[in-house]
Amino acid sequence: MPLPGTIALMGSGELADSMAEVHRILMTRLGEAPRPVFIDTPAGFELNIDSIGHKASAYFQRNFGLPLAVARYHRQDDPPEQVAATVTAIHNANYLFAGPGSASYAVRLWRGSPVWSAIVERWQAGAMLVFSSAAALTLGTHTLPVYEIYKVGADPHWISGLDLFGTVGLRMAVVPHWNNSSGDQHDTRFCYMGAARMAHLEAALPPETTLLGIDEYAAAVIDPAQLQAEVLGAAQVTLHHSGRAWAYSKGQRFDLNEGQREAGSVLREPEPTPDMPEEQEHQDIAQMRDTTQQALETRDYPAAVQGLVMLGLLAGANLEQGVYNRAGLSVQALQALLPLLDRMKPEAPAADTATPLLDLLVALRGELRAAKQWALADQVRDGLAALGYTLADSPQGTRWEKSAGV
Repeated sequence: MPLPGTIALMGSGELADSMAEVHRILMTRLGEAPRPVFIDTPAGFELNIDSIGHKASAYFQRNFGLPLAVARYHRQDDPPEQVAATVTAIHNANYLFAGPGSASYAVRLWRGSPVWSAIVERWQAGAMLVFSSAAALTLGTHTLPVYEIYKVGADPHWISGLDLFGTVGLRMAVVPHWNNSSGDQHDTRFCYMGAARMAHLEAALPPETTLLGIDEYAAAVIDPAQLQAEVLGAAQVTLHHSGRAWAYSKGQRFDLNEGQREAGSVLREPEPTPDMPEEQEHQDIAQMRDTTQQALETRDYPAAVQGLVMLGLLAGANLEQGVYNRAGLSVQALQALLPLLDRMKPEAPAADTATPLLDLLVALRGELRAAKQWALADQVRDGLAALGYTLADSPQGTRWEKSAGV
């Protein structure tokens, strides 16, 4: 009888080029030619759902030269022929990939469906599951309804998960985006919950449940036969149980069963600190951001560019010193302000006057990538895109180019 396949859980970045190495490593472990399928259910409610599938297909073609089938399942009343086609695509694959969207939406659609039955059947026959972000949230005993809490304002709570891990004897809940820093002036760690809400959520779990936190741009690769996991990617995976916490980095292996854990594991923030307003030590970043925004709103182009340059320099300096939270706040301010600079085009001087700023941002992105701060590097890239510039990476370095039509 075949053993269940590997389960790879990604914290985020499932379609980022920086995570292609992780996908490549996973596919080499299949022991046969990879036949990937993208299961789009978690984002099935999105109006641009087809473009998400196209993006995933383009990603696999660009990075691996592989065709990627797309298994579509968006509603419980999808036409029977579409459901049948989706089930067939899953049965024909050995690399089952799902990612962004809403965890609660995915749980509701998958539970008791022929699509979920096909996923479980293929996994039990040895296929690999590669679930990221919202999809990863669904696999535990409990699932975090992120949208309902973070976007709608519901009280922190769990919903019943699909509990795939329970079939191999694991009582575990998964939380991706563990180290998220996208909030400008508020705590968005722990999948946008922040420390105070996550402390409440963790306390609400049954005592026998292990909490697996996965940083962005990291992956926990689980061997269900050995109940062990390995860390891939650029960040960490954190295990919480009974008020204790262990953190593991790239290349490290660890036991998922509490009674078998290595005594030498590294302790990491077992008691998260409560949410705090903007700290005094970050006031300089906030003041620089506000001053630059005022210059942008009053169309003072030289002062605006100077402020953006200063934020870029501040981000680089903090990055060099390893003060990643301040570097992150500076990058987030840049990302928010750069689109406002684009609105000044009619009054702005010639484009070449912005060259020092563009060169600085390209260099900053390179520093962030070298420090494995992939999410922040992507924010710089996205900010430049909003300004009308694309980045071209090559072995000789990175250069910026004006986007077509800008």
